[in-house]
Amino acid sequence: DSDKRFPAWGFGARPIDGPVSHCFNLNGSSYSNYCEVEGIKGIMTAYTSALFNVSLAGPTLFGHVISAAALIASQSLANNEQKYFVLLIITDGVITDLQETKDALVKASDLPLSILIVGVGGADFKEMEILDADKGERLESSTGRVASRDIVQFVPFRDVQSGDISVVQSLLAELPSQFLTYMRTRDIHPNT
Repeated sequence: DSDKRFPAWGFGARPIDGPVSHCFNLNGSSYSNYCEVEGIKGIMTAYTSALFNVSLAGPTLFGHVISAAALIASQSLANNEQKYFVLLIITDGVITDLQETKDALVKASDLPLSILIVGVGGADFKEMEILDADKGERLESSTGRVASRDIVQFVPFRDVQSGDISVVQSLLAELPSQFLTYMRTRDIHPNT
């Protein structure tokens, strides 16, 4: 990101004075369009601060966060900006909104967006692997629409933490092909 500003959201937490939220600005802002923080340090500061202002709570729902990222990507696309977006989701729980998440992913598959998901902790992430279309089956929405491309890479942290390949390498393994597939299907060439 050229301005070093990143949207940063939290999910699965209850603010001190409210219901469980499945997509809230980590920076504490109540304005939906003011979700950015500055740099990696800003992300870490916002996350640490949020931990003091919310209590973690289930269920684990991804649909809202994916839709928020998709909105930013679609606005960029509508403005003819040549930008590609990457949403990183770190979760310690298995999603409970599988169909809503599939619907959001299928809708987002036409956008300049990839989604990297890291599963941390001891949860059984088997069902999460469905989101990552590595076995050649593209996701299907509740209306029967099929994803135009694979936009998800899911990595259970425990599967790579002691191996020869790092979490970062595993997460980024599919990103180049996801990016190139998007660019080719849109016949987009770099600005000169």
